[in-house]
Amino acid sequence: MRKTILAWISISLLGLAACQKPASVPELDGAMATPVKGIPVSQKIEPQENYCLSCHSNQEQLIAAAKPEEEVEAESSGAG
Repeated sequence: MRKTILAWISISLLGLAACQKPASVPELDGAMATPVKGIPVSQKIEPQENYCLSCHSNQEQLIAAAKPEEEVEAESSGAG
């Protein structure tokens, strides 16, 4: 009986809370709209060489650096 009454009270409070007006949001008075001085807006960024792309796109260098494939024995062969 107590659980039922507690459940109804909880549902009623949640329902009443949903009917409340949303909290008001304070308006900005322009203090946040002023730009920060001393920080450059745009900087000239020079493109850097992409070493990964230059290395991995060179077919001859890939073949020279490739590890030779090792011959793998089957698990059923060998001593034992």
